[in-house]
Amino acid sequence: MSSTISCKLWLATLSFVLIIFNTALISWSSFDLNLNVLSSFWLSFNTDSMEHQIIATLRMPRVLGGALIGANLAIAGALMQGLTRNPLAAPSVLAINSGAAFVIVLGSIGFLSLPLPSVALGAIGSALSGLLVIYLGGFFSNRPHPLKLVLAGIAVNALLLGLTRASVILADDMAYSVQSWLIGSISNLDWNQFYVLLPVSIVAISLAWGLSHQMNLLTLGQDVATGLGVNTTRIRLLACCAIVLLTSVSVATTGPIGFVGLIIPHIARAFFGQNYFALVPASALLGAALIMLADTMARGIAFPTETPVGIVTALLGTPFFIALSIRSRLNP
Repeated sequence: MSSTISCKLWLATLSFVLIIFNTALISWSSFDLNLNVLSSFWLSFNTDSMEHQIIATLRMPRVLGGALIGANLAIAGALMQGLTRNPLAAPSVLAINSGAAFVIVLGSIGFLSLPLPSVALGAIGSALSGLLVIYLGGFFSNRPHPLKLVLAGIAVNALLLGLTRASVILADDMAYSVQSWLIGSISNLDWNQFYVLLPVSIVAISLAWGLSHQMNLLTLGQDVATGLGVNTTRIRLLACCAIVLLTSVSVATTGPIGFVGLIIPHIARAFFGQNYFALVPASALLGAALIMLADTMARGIAFPTETPVGIVTALLGTPFFIALSIRSRLNP
């Protein structure tokens, strides 16, 4: 790809993300939010304006937080697909999301008396469920099959979701709020949550991008990477740490949102190629755009009632997953 085409592609992607970002700030509101209000908000913020206050205190943390969560999940998916060399790998498919959600729910309803924040509980759940899926899916066998790993993920995912729902039923006084969280929603995301989400995301995204060179070598195969001097065990461990951080902080903030990590890396590769130096930031931008777009759609589906964004991403992602499964079966 020539440098001119590459620059134009990055500019087009950034422009696309900015358009969706500004659209998400003003779309589907009970108040009179329009382009004039938005332009005056950016050019001359007025603390006495109700519309400006709504954008600053309600819409901005929601949209920025949703964008960051989309970036996190997309990067986690790109890393997982590179590590497993499996096009179907994603946090939602391989039970990473549901593992984090299960342990967070146990902590929130009092079943686990661990004095840990939600992000730490989510990290524990993500790591344990991921290890279980990798073991059951035969990832370390001589000839691992992509669909076997996915089937293991689906089985563990179903088990964890069942256990999570059973735990919620037993904690009757918190059932409604936890059930809403389990669907995946960013409607209640505020600045306090965003300020917790931001530093963890920066560390995890920086780690993921810092592993780009080694991930490029890993995609050539473990033997080739080892021959080129890469400590594959160390790189896999660091990449898994990045995946766990990216997933756990996202799930702890908004609940499990599926299919972002499955869809976006494939789209990013189609436009920006396999190089992780470009794939990681491209996945981040496109993942952010997907969540902002899905949230805008979720607000409009049954306006003024809000539909959880997790439902929209599931509707978008399920056909994509089926198509990838068929292609993987035809081209093992």
